Order: sequence, then C-alpha cells, then structure tokens
Amino acid sequence: MNINHKKEFTAFVFFLLFLVTWSFLIYQFSPNEIVENLGVGNGYLVAFVAAFLAGISTFTSAPYALIVITLGAGGLSPFLIGLVSAFGLFLGDSTSYVLGYYGHHVVPHGLQEELQKVHAWLMARKRAWTIPVFIFCYGAFFPFSNDLVVISFGLARYPFWRVMAPLALGSIVFNMILAYLGKYGVGYFF
Repeated sequence: MNINHKKEFTAFVFFLLFLVTWSFLIYQFSPNEIVENLGVGNGYLVAFVAAFLAGISTFTSAPYALIVITLGAGGLSPFLIGLVSAFGLFLGDSTSYVLGYYGHHVVPHGLQEELQKVHAWLMARKRAWTIPVFIFCYGAFFPFSNDLVVISFGLARYPFWRVMAPLALGSIVFNMILAYLGKYGVGYFF
C-alpha cells in the first residue's frame, strides 16, 4: 500500500469513526442533552472548531454539518451558530486560498494560464459582479467543499477579499439554514 492509499484509508477510517461515534451519541442522547452536557458556550466553541477543521481539510470536508444541525436542535441560537461556524469555516478556507495563491509553482503552467484568461475575460466584459454572486450562492446553497472555489480563485490571483467576503456571507446563510433545520426539522423526523 503506497503512501497516498494509506492517507486516503486513514482519512476514511477517521471519517467513519466520527460518523459512528456521532450516530451513537445522537442515538443515546437527545440534542438537548448533548447541548446541556457541553454547555452553551462550549457548544459554540465546538461549532467553531468543527467548521475550522472542515475548512482546513482540503477536499475531504469534515462532517461539521451534523454538529451544526445537532446544536441547532439542542436549543442553541441558529443565528449565533451560523456566525460562529461561518467564521471557523472562513479561517479554514483562507488556508486553502493561500495554498492556491502561493502554491502556483506546483500547478502546471498551462492551467495557470487558462485560469488567468478566464479571470481576464470576466473582468474585461464588465461582468465582475457575477463572480461574487456565484461565490455567495456556492457558499450559501451548495453543501460541497469550498476548496475547489477558493483554490481556483487563488490560482487565478483573484483578490482575497473578493473571494472570501462573499463566501463568508454565503457560509453564514448555509450554516444558519443547517441550524434552523436542526431546530425545526428534527421534530418532523424524530
């Protein structure tokens, strides 16, 4: 087994272990009991740390959404959960942007040129507003890893705040949706 397969296998085992452990916790304890045992302040800290770890795990997003949903179902403020977890995700995703921006020397030169052409074309067509709207919508409505977006825009040398600000706002919306889903949706299923 080569080193890449070992890393993939290890990541899969940790992911599976997390899911099994979290499923056991949810089965044994209600979300209210989990929040009660964590404490309100620690619940927000858990949301922040889980989202941060999801942000720094390139292309293998940690399942922090389960935590956000559980904390919302446990009675924490969905608005605050959205803010705290989005801030953690913002910090984690910033590392991916920096990886793309400064890691361009490991990316084939042809791909860099193509990304630069797309960026220049969008800017020349006065369609600069479409990029932030796309980034916001991606962050708000797509439950996929943000790494593809932030690394690509980093490689294209798109300015940091023009990528991260709409993504952070979209992440606030996404995480609030998850928390509200936990708060109001869990009752429909359980």
